[in-house]
Amino acid sequence: MSKISIIINSVFALALAILYYLHFKGNGSGEPTIVSPKINVKASHLVYINTDSLMDKYEYVQEMRKALEAQRSQSESEFQSKYRTLENEANNFREIAEKLSQEEAARQQQELMVKEQKLGEFRDAMQERLLKNEQEKNEEMLKSISTYLEKNYKNTGYTYILGFQHGGGILYAKDSLNITHEVIDGLNAQYKANKK
Repeated sequence: MSKISIIINSVFALALAILYYLHFKGNGSGEPTIVSPKINVKASHLVYINTDSLMDKYEYVQEMRKALEAQRSQSESEFQSKYRTLENEANNFREIAEKLSQEEAARQQQELMVKEQKLGEFRDAMQERLLKNEQEKNEEMLKSISTYLEKNYKNTGYTYILGFQHGGGILYAKDSLNITHEVIDGLNAQYKANKK
């Protein structure tokens, strides 16, 4: 599910870029404004969410992963069953091919080739369907997070809520600015309420 983390981090990276621009946009003289490290940014204006923890502990994501894995497993089983059937037909054909007339052997071989092509088309359609479903679920999940944050943090005084991920664009973040657990608890409570 690293795609989910990539999407969330992209959104948060954009927010960080806007913050960077606004913070260093200059003082009107064409020179950038340099902020001394001694200046203390108010913690209430800038907070972050650990997106790895969010993806691991948000119950909607956990259930979405289970549902996608079950769908993937079912599709794989269906494909394997069709593949085994075709493989058995091909083996049977090889066993009796010598006993068939040339025309009959050519006809059966052509039928096997058509079935093999249809199996490939089935596999491609199955993979496309799974990918589309995963993308739709990811969009739903991101929308649920965005809607929750907008609804519950609009009037908090936070100017930015950034996404933090190990190895991501934010290299350091104070623990005092971390609102991950608060957000996870709220999202899970909202998710449970919506399920009922």
